Amino acid sequence: MFKKATLALLTAILVCSSSIVFATADESKIPEPFRGERKGSPIQITYDDWTKILRSTVVEAGSSDRSSASAPRPEIGTRAIRGNTSSTRNEGNRIVFEAFTDEKNAEIVHRILTELQAVPGEVPMREWTKNEQLAYWLNLYNITVIDLIAKEYPTRSLKKLTSGKGSLWDKKVLKVSGVDLSLNDIEEILTYKWDSTIVMYGLFQGYVGGPSIRRTAFTGENVHRSLVDNAKEFVNSNRGMRLKGSNLIISEYYKENAVLFSDWKDDLKKHFISLTEYGLHDRIRKAKKIKATTDDYFIADLYGGSTRHGTASATNSAALNDARVHVNSGFSAGNGASMGIGSFTMESYANFGTDPIEMRFPPHVREYVQQMRKNKATQDGTVEVEEIDEGSGEVSEVPE
Repeated sequence: MFKKATLALLTAILVCSSSIVFATADESKIPEPFRGERKGSPIQITYDDWTKILRSTVVEAGSSDRSSASAPRPEIGTRAIRGNTSSTRNEGNRIVFEAFTDEKNAEIVHRILTELQAVPGEVPMREWTKNEQLAYWLNLYNITVIDLIAKEYPTRSLKKLTSGKGSLWDKKVLKVSGVDLSLNDIEEILTYKWDSTIVMYGLFQGYVGGPSIRRTAFTGENVHRSLVDNAKEFVNSNRGMRLKGSNLIISEYYKENAVLFSDWKDDLKKHFISLTEYGLHDRIRKAKKIKATTDDYFIADLYGGSTRHGTASATNSAALNDARVHVNSGFSAGNGASMGIGSFTMESYANFGTDPIEMRFPPHVREYVQQMRKNKATQDGTVEVEEIDEGSGEVSEVPE
């Protein structure tokens, strides 16, 4: 029997259909401890602690309306323009990175990271379902990204941090089952084990021009639906893919993941068609060129990588939430740990209703929040039904 404090064991669920098989996946290219799977395994890892933190620090922008942000104006009384100047600056979710710079909050995140790294040493990954493994890698990756960027905060552009000499993605900052890993190493594991384009949308890059950070942790149960949601949000935004004349203008993020699209032009078109509305399909098929030129490396931070805030947070320390949060993700949490407490919380200023924002945010943040509310208002009352094969329990590519 596995340790109850380490993993939550659930009653085995009968799998009604065979799992999806990715024919070209090659596990021989990944470290041995991460190979294999157990179909129908009752093992389930919960991430309640990380979901609590995400819900306390992430602002959800809603789906893009495809509008381009106009050129920003200098603040009153100055010629300075603060914040992101990109036309895509109001798209995608935001996270309050400053909260993770608080010493007590950083300690909580470090503890979660430490315990996550230890789990495969307690119960080998080959005993997990493939979806449990996928959720694990995505969460470990995203928590690590947030932790590393928080250590560089305040910072605005992440371009130098994501590539080249000294890249945060190249640093061996993790150890799982005795294997030293970097963020790039995790990306390779995901590429070789799943060989599925949909997985790339679960990897938060920390900047606006990449997939959004979600307000809920990935789990074995929700990983497919969550990845599809993230993929649709990204592709149906200007920062992901847009049509300009007879050309497809797409994010540089696709160029970074070119290995997933062996027939670059044809595979990308099929991929975009699978994630967009029918009305765009003919234009996508007939596109003459695909240009991966859209980039926005500005930090996906609510305050734009600045410690200068509006009056709302001027008298409050960074806090992940306004209540005690215990490390209860199914791992050994000792006596538990609590976040810093502040009277100003995400719930108070992420209100999408009528809460006044004029005096609480600097101009570039107000602009984002106003666009967020507009997106939410236009999407209220709509219902989208997606047909998903619930039987296999394994992540699959979005059907065309």
